Amino acid sequence: MLQRIQTVYLFLAFIATIVCLSMPVGFLTPQGMGGDTLMYNLCMIEPAEGADFSVWPLFALLIVTCPICLVTIFAYSNRMLQSKLCMVCILLCILWLGGYVYYGYGIPHEGATFRIAFPACLPLINIILYALARRGIISDEKLVRSENRIR
Repeated sequence: MLQRIQTVYLFLAFIATIVCLSMPVGFLTPQGMGGDTLMYNLCMIEPAEGADFSVWPLFALLIVTCPICLVTIFAYSNRMLQSKLCMVCILLCILWLGGYVYYGYGIPHEGATFRIAFPACLPLINIILYALARRGIISDEKLVRSENRIR
């Protein structure tokens, strides 16, 4: 199973998704005094007020991506299903990036500026890893089909 390079790509994408789920993906820095508001995938933690769960759709998109990625890794005998699941994961990561831009820059934050944290780049890296995995899966399928034609 881990002999194929696309499985390694899928596993790295799974790890990157878990890291993105557990680390802050952005900061709201107030213009005056006060501490930074941390933006996680599940909530925004404000120093004085507590947690605001208005960004939960980001968490939902990534938490759905995790089991799909694991199913994709273990569905190595059905390459066409693997290819389709890679496309689903790519779509979910694109939706996450759109939601992230909306929650970070689309919604006005009173007296605060939004800064991107490194884990917010991980879904973009996941898109690249899923695309590389899908390319490897399709090349394997073409190889198997060409071998069947020779017989």
